[in-house]
Amino acid sequence: MRRTADDISEVKSASGPRRRPKPWTRFSRTSIFRHFARNTHAATAVEFALISPILILMLAGIVDYGGYFWTSHAVQQMANDSARAAIAGTTATERLSLAQSMFDVQKSEYDFMTPGDLSINLNEQTDTYQVTITFTPDDGSFDLIGALPGMPTTITRTAAVARGGY
Repeated sequence: MRRTADDISEVKSASGPRRRPKPWTRFSRTSIFRHFARNTHAATAVEFALISPILILMLAGIVDYGGYFWTSHAVQQMANDSARAAIAGTTATERLSLAQSMFDVQKSEYDFMTPGDLSINLNEQTDTYQVTITFTPDDGSFDLIGALPGMPTTITRTAAVARGGY
């Protein structure tokens, strides 16, 4: 095969112009392999394709644990507010009624809480009133992506208020 003037480019060097064939005119397997082996234009895309599933899994885990911690904090706040409301009652039934009404108000204020079963229990001891709130999500877990280690299926939080002031 004879090369034409269009297929040959001139390369200027110190010794003068030198002719070198253009890359698309060489068709040997080794030269094509070397060309692609040296080409690193898509290396970043390949590396991202390998690493992105791990990064997405980590992000989903962070969101899952964040949702669990938010729910846990919300249940603790409900227990705290219900215990504070119960202190104003004069009888056991009035204290339970006050704690239950505050619990119902708090339950409606937490809009982003996972749907589930919330229950309240008031325990009167000699020197404290103790409110215990238990939350169990409807689907049985807090997971978005499956079984994550350390995720309990039920949150139980307790708050105690001293009886009689100091």
